[in-house]
Amino acid sequence: MSNQHNIILNGKNVKGNPGETILELAKRNGIEIPTLCNDPRLKPFSSCFVCVVQIEGMKNMQPSCSTVIQEGMKIETENDRVKKARKTALDLLLSNHYADCEAPCKQTCPAGVDVQGYISLIEKGLYSEAIGLIKQTNPLPAICGRVCVRPCEVACRRNYLNEGAAVGIDYMKRFAADQDLMSGKKYKPEIAKTTGKKVAIIGAGPGGLSTAYFLQQKGHQCDIYEANANPGGWLRYGIPEYRLPNRILDKEVESVTELGVNIFYNKKLGDNLSYKDLKDKYDSVILTIGSQRGTLIGCEGDDAENIFSGIDFLRNMEVTGQKYDFKGKTIAVVGGGNTAMDCCRTSIRCGAEKVYVIYRRTEKEMPANPIEIHESKIEGVEYLFLTNPTKVNKDKDGKLRSMTCQKMELGEPDSSGRRRPVPVEGSEFEIELDYALAAIGQKTEVNFLDDVNKHATDGKLEANKWGDISVDKNTLQTGIKSMFAAGDGVTGPATIIEAVAQAKIASRSCHQFLTGLELKPEPKEFVSRRDNFKELSSSDFIGRYQKQIREEMPVLEAGKRLNFNEVELGYTNEKIAKHESERCLECGCTEYFTCDLKKYSTRYEADQKHYEGEFHARDIDFSHPFIEIDNNKCILCARCVRICKEVVGANALGLVNRGFNTFVAPSMGKSLTETNCESCGLCISTCPTGAITENVSFKPGPVKLDKVNTICKFCSVGCEVEYHYKGNFIWRVTGKEGQINKDGNICRFPKFGHQIMNDSKRITQPMLKVDNNFEVISWQKAFDIIADEIKGADPDENGFFAGARLSNEEMYLVQKIARAGAGTNNVSSFHYVGQGKGYSSNSLANVPFEQIKQAGKIYLFGAEVNKDNAVVGFMINNAREINKIPVESVTVHEKSSMSHKVDKELVIKSHYHFIKAVNYYLVKKGLHNALFIKDRCTGFDDYKKTLLKENYEQLVKDSGVCCKECLEEFAEKYNNEQNAILVFSEKEVSSNTSFELYNLAMITGKLGKTASGLISLKEKNNSQGLFDMGISSKNGVGNTDLSDKKFVKKLEKLWKIKEFPKTRESCMKEYLNEGKIKNFFIFGEDPVGCAIDKPKVQKWFVDAEFILVQDYFMTETAKSANLVLPAVFPLETTGSFTNTQKNIQVFEKQLNSTVDKENIDQLMNIINLVSQQKSNSIDEIRKEIFELLPNSANKEKYIFNYTKAENINKLFKYGCDYTHKYFEEFFEKSFASKNENSKELSGKKVI
Repeated sequence: MSNQHNIILNGKNVKGNPGETILELAKRNGIEIPTLCNDPRLKPFSSCFVCVVQIEGMKNMQPSCSTVIQEGMKIETENDRVKKARKTALDLLLSNHYADCEAPCKQTCPAGVDVQGYISLIEKGLYSEAIGLIKQTNPLPAICGRVCVRPCEVACRRNYLNEGAAVGIDYMKRFAADQDLMSGKKYKPEIAKTTGKKVAIIGAGPGGLSTAYFLQQKGHQCDIYEANANPGGWLRYGIPEYRLPNRILDKEVESVTELGVNIFYNKKLGDNLSYKDLKDKYDSVILTIGSQRGTLIGCEGDDAENIFSGIDFLRNMEVTGQKYDFKGKTIAVVGGGNTAMDCCRTSIRCGAEKVYVIYRRTEKEMPANPIEIHESKIEGVEYLFLTNPTKVNKDKDGKLRSMTCQKMELGEPDSSGRRRPVPVEGSEFEIELDYALAAIGQKTEVNFLDDVNKHATDGKLEANKWGDISVDKNTLQTGIKSMFAAGDGVTGPATIIEAVAQAKIASRSCHQFLTGLELKPEPKEFVSRRDNFKELSSSDFIGRYQKQIREEMPVLEAGKRLNFNEVELGYTNEKIAKHESERCLECGCTEYFTCDLKKYSTRYEADQKHYEGEFHARDIDFSHPFIEIDNNKCILCARCVRICKEVVGANALGLVNRGFNTFVAPSMGKSLTETNCESCGLCISTCPTGAITENVSFKPGPVKLDKVNTICKFCSVGCEVEYHYKGNFIWRVTGKEGQINKDGNICRFPKFGHQIMNDSKRITQPMLKVDNNFEVISWQKAFDIIADEIKGADPDENGFFAGARLSNEEMYLVQKIARAGAGTNNVSSFHYVGQGKGYSSNSLANVPFEQIKQAGKIYLFGAEVNKDNAVVGFMINNAREINKIPVESVTVHEKSSMSHKVDKELVIKSHYHFIKAVNYYLVKKGLHNALFIKDRCTGFDDYKKTLLKENYEQLVKDSGVCCKECLEEFAEKYNNEQNAILVFSEKEVSSNTSFELYNLAMITGKLGKTASGLISLKEKNNSQGLFDMGISSKNGVGNTDLSDKKFVKKLEKLWKIKEFPKTRESCMKEYLNEGKIKNFFIFGEDPVGCAIDKPKVQKWFVDAEFILVQDYFMTETAKSANLVLPAVFPLETTGSFTNTQKNIQVFEKQLNSTVDKENIDQLMNIINLVSQQKSNSIDEIRKEIFELLPNSANKEKYIFNYTKAENINKLFKYGCDYTHKYFEEFFEKSFASKNENSKELSGKKVI
């Protein structure tokens, strides 16, 4: 009979498992209940009350994360009462959330362009990606980068620093756009499969081009009908080329038409184009006609000859291709907007002797771009501010002779917020003029109403009282259901970016119409704002950021501007653009796309101002080099505090103060760097907001990132990780719930060790040393050199070395090249050179990691797991915290990094002598498990006989244990503990100690039993693979002894070689010390850079005749090489690693590399030149490997191995891997610099 509970969940009968919570039940049934305080890695702890549900029979709402299901429960997870309760909880949390979701630049942009995001991409040189981001909302970045009015820069908070200028947002946009256009591989969006729907767009101005760009991507065929002979609308006919060259406009138009958009020219609706034809041919019509009818001055006599509307003046020049001849003339431009600026500056270029701008307010009130005003003054334009034309005076022929003007003064503000100009009595004066240009406004011309309405069958098109097209303000649908409108024709004269913004709305509505969806505006997204709490001022910024003056736009000299050449020249190089990007203050939250608080606040329409009142504004804590704490964003869920205690065991964070004054911080007011913080980043991983984030040295965005999964390339645990990237830049790494790290936990190595992949010093091509300098050579030449060196040397003068970071497939090929190609067994890994045999089999019969929580007691024996294999450390600490499993440490470190995480610590001087003494004691006392030894082991009698010849007292003394009684107590308690798990690390113990630990596990009968026995932790991600793939001078694939003649015959047949090379007695270390290796072939190791005794290691290479190194960077070993091959990262190739528990983990190529030949391809090219048997694919290689691996079904007995003496003889640090060294040095340097300096990040400095 089933013991499951019967539950009614949202009216549906479901089965629930005893002990599970409502949250778990709902998730299992595909129902998402929002929660901010719950993390599956932690015990439920209700604090946010966002996850509440309604349970029939209970008066109050219940938190689903901590409420355990009971038989017969009736649960509602999303009714009105529940939603209201969740909104209330969110409103309360937000009332003290003094933070910005978005930067003000994005909020102010009419099109909502993600400015902070694209600046982040520009900083990294990702110009195509930056343009891709911009074009999500603005398809015309090269145009807007030149002529946008830049409301974003007005809102930029850099202005608070009183440096005289905002961040050069438009300058950087232009730079990125130009780089993209010139790249030869410019950004092009993906186009959806065709829908069969067709849309006619009237007008090829910014609104029309943008509408077509958005809709074509949705799979709808867009055809634009343009009244003029060329595209662009006002962009071409109203903006002079010195500001916007036609070649740039044409390139932007091409970016639209290359998507499949058609443009038909000289087609005017209501004239030579009838709505009837459009209605019959198209499913929808969008009107983007602009507002291009000019107005005159609006005073007596403005019908005089030589008075033009500004837009007619500009349009005529573009249409005719001829400029006006104003030589020796005096021109007045009336108005203060950007059209006025275009008119006055164009007049200068037409040869005018004097040009006035007449404006009735002050310069401060002018709507024109301040830069345009500045440049016009440089070019010689004069300004008559607080001046208003009252009359145009004509000569006898009706031509303009002069203009009567009146002085003005500013009164009270009008509806625009600007102070109203008031005439000054008796201030009239007259100026003589030859021409006057009116730039005071434009009107929309809707002269096709009759034609449209005559043929319309689903409504009526109307103009509003201003003469603009009447539309629904939310959807931009006209009175005709299938017709939409956008741009100046709807709003009246506005800006380019406003037209683009309208195009986005119209295209969305049109798409909904075409696909049969209800017409709805974009859902309102919740956005937290600091401005909701108080008005910001300079005091909030000055002193917190470094001063950095803007990189100004290079321009043509004033004397060289009497033409229509572009005045603004653009930033000259990437360095300048990057430097300007560093001025961005990063106002928006980096977790914009991942924040759960924001997601749920949007879903439940939370109101930040609902509980307006007291709030806290706290300084951000940047003191830790990798972890940033912003308590302004904290919701006090305490997940970070709890994960640090329950999983990590560092106890580095706590809740300080009580009630409303509570905040998260290290205790005693310390910096996080002064605590037991392990820099694992689990606090970052659990934070549901942006309160704890990664402290990075680059602009973090926010940017919506792509994600790929792989296996960690650092330690041997074998965690799955997720790389978040854009273009070729790795942003961050997070844990992925994997085969080993089922909870998704990862440690500091992958979390913060991804910077190496962004390092520009990476080697990307083969390099040959010529006259002591490296020169790039072709791949084929490199392979030919390697083949010649192999063939030209005595076989045993060649030495092949494979690093513990390589894939199994790469390792296999390295030893195959040696044995089948070079004819030598000189195969090894510097990582294990001279270390003895004890490491080769210590992964046998290990306790699976998942059984750690079932232990009775855990022993750490030479295992600084929090530093070296932290994810296993998390498992151990969690078992200690939650399951109350005691942990005891035996260490040689006076100050062990694990001291605060164990229940008992025994400090000794020698692991080897201690464990050997324990074995002696147990055997001598007859405490060994005779039955287990008899059934499962071999060699015990010889081991016992030899062991008992040892001097027990001397062993105890040499162990350095405080007293013999402590050692014997350890031995008896370990022996008596039924479920004792002993964890040891190769980094800390010798290979002979490893042997003796195995002997201990057999003596006590624990080896291979459930939740009992050993866990060995290797140093590198594929240390085990070295043994499995035959990276040894005496053992082949499967760690098979090469004295096995049957195995050797199998190799000869498979590899098509006549005679397998002979093995030799001496080990590789002896061979190296004797200088017998003349040719070194080193793959993925840096023996010189990682050497403990560098002179000794360097001596091995002194007499070398040829050295090949394959690596990511020019390591110390690579610098001494003759030939260097570039290597690819695991993300960039396919292969497999074998973790310390002998789990084979396959990874697939996820990213393209800057190196055009993967490691495996390089090795196959080499083997194919030196061997009879060819390798052409990774599948062929894997097939060979599987043929050679021994049959695991043959269960052999465990073997006792007696060891004579300690053999600790570490030759290398970092697993002899440069990537490991790179991170450890980067890690230490980061803390050292933090101790010396205050926070300095991406051009800003926070005190």
